[in-house]
Amino acid sequence: MITKIFKQIWNQRRMNGWIFIEVIIAGFFLWTVIDPMYVLMTNHFEPKGYEEDGRYVLQLGAYGQSHGKRDTTITNEQSKQAFLRLMKMVCEQPEVESAYLAMNRSLPNSMSWSGGQYYPDTLAYNEDKYIHAQQFSMLTGNEFNMFRTLGMKDVRTGKPLDIPEDAAARNLCFISELFAQKMFGTTEVIGQKIYQSKKRFYEVGGVFKDIQTRDYFATYPLIVFLQKDIRINDFTHRGNNLIFHLKDGVDFDTFNERFKKEVAPHMKQGNFYFDSFRTLTDVRHELGTMFGNYNTLRLKTSLAIFTLLCIFLGMVGTFWIRCNARRQEIGLMRSMGATETRVKKQFLAEAALLVTAAFVFSLVLVVNFVVMADGMSQQSATGETSFALVSPWLSPGVQFTMVSLITYLALLVIALIGTLIPVRRAVKVLPADALRDE
Repeated sequence: MITKIFKQIWNQRRMNGWIFIEVIIAGFFLWTVIDPMYVLMTNHFEPKGYEEDGRYVLQLGAYGQSHGKRDTTITNEQSKQAFLRLMKMVCEQPEVESAYLAMNRSLPNSMSWSGGQYYPDTLAYNEDKYIHAQQFSMLTGNEFNMFRTLGMKDVRTGKPLDIPEDAAARNLCFISELFAQKMFGTTEVIGQKIYQSKKRFYEVGGVFKDIQTRDYFATYPLIVFLQKDIRINDFTHRGNNLIFHLKDGVDFDTFNERFKKEVAPHMKQGNFYFDSFRTLTDVRHELGTMFGNYNTLRLKTSLAIFTLLCIFLGMVGTFWIRCNARRQEIGLMRSMGATETRVKKQFLAEAALLVTAAFVFSLVLVVNFVVMADGMSQQSATGETSFALVSPWLSPGVQFTMVSLITYLALLVIALIGTLIPVRRAVKVLPADALRDE
C-alpha cells in the first residue's frame, strides 16, 4: 500500500506541489508563532516557590503639595515614624497572621527590578568573577518576616525560614537555591561570606527554595538583605510596601469591611492615609499587563489560529478539488471492493506523508532562522539567561524539539481533518455514479 501511495502522490505532483509549498511556508510561520507562546507558558507554569493566596499589599495615599489637608510642618523623620506606625497598625490586627515591610518594592511581580554583582571571596572580586542576582530588601523587626509571610521554604527543612533577632547586627543575608548553586556549587553554605566589594560582605544566614519573582519570566538568583532602618518622606513611601498574610479561614471581604470602618479612620497620620488593599494576584496581573505578556499571548494565539485556519481552508479546498478530480479513481476502487475505510486511510496517509515531507523542509528554514537570526525565544527578567534557572523544558535542544513537535502535530491534525471532510463526502457517492463519465 505504501508503494501505491507514493505513486499516487507522484502522479498528482502538480496539485500536491502546491500543498507542499503551502505547508512549508505555514510550518515556518507557525513555528515562529508557537515558539514565544511555548516559552511564556512554560515559565508561567513553573513552580512559583511562594504562596499567593491570602496575601495582600497595603496601599497608602499621601496628601500632595497643593492639597488642603497637607501639613507642611511635618519633617521627614516624623513622616517615617508615622509611616511605621501605620504599618504596625495593620500587623497588629487579629486577622493578620504575618507581614513584612518590603523596601524598594521587594515583592513578587513588582514593576521595578534591582540587582547587583556578588563574589564568593576577595580573590574572585580581583578577577572579576561574579554572579549577577536580583536583590530584595526588607525591614527587620519582630513584626516582619518575608519568608513566613510568603510561605518561602528552607531548602534543608522545607519549612519557612526563621530570621534570628540579631540578623541585622550580624549583617546576615539569605539567598536562593539557584544563587547558592551558581556561586558555591552547593546549598550547604550557612556561614559563608558573600562580597559586594573588597570591604563589604554579608554572611549567609539561610538558603530558601527558588521563587519566581516575575510571572512568565525565568527564575533568577535572588539575595535578600535585612535593613535596620528606612529613609522615607511623603513622596518616597510608595516604594515601600507592606505585604501581609491573613490567617486561615479569615474572609477578606469581611476583614476589609471591618478594617475600613474601625481602623482606616485612625490611619491619617503625618500626611498619609489609608487607601486600599491589593491582592498579590492583582500585582501579578498588573505586571503581566505592563510587560505586554497577555497581549503577546493573545496576539500569538490569534496568529496561530489564523495560520491554522488558513491551512485548514487551504487543505480543504485543495483536497476537495483533488477528490473531485479523483472521483473516477475512488469509484473504481469502490467497484473493485475497496471499503470506505480503506479509501479514507489511503487519502489520509497521502496527506500525512505530504505534511511530514513538507515540514522537514520547513525545519530547514527554521534552523537557518534560529542560527542566523538567533530566533529562539527567551524570557528572562534581565536578558541574562545564562544565570537564569532555565527549566529543563527550555534548554535549547528540548525547546526546539518541543516547539517543532507541537507545530508538526498542529499541521498534521489540521491537514487530516481538512482531508477527511471531502474524502468522506466522495466515498459516499455510489461507484456507478462516480464511473458514469468513464
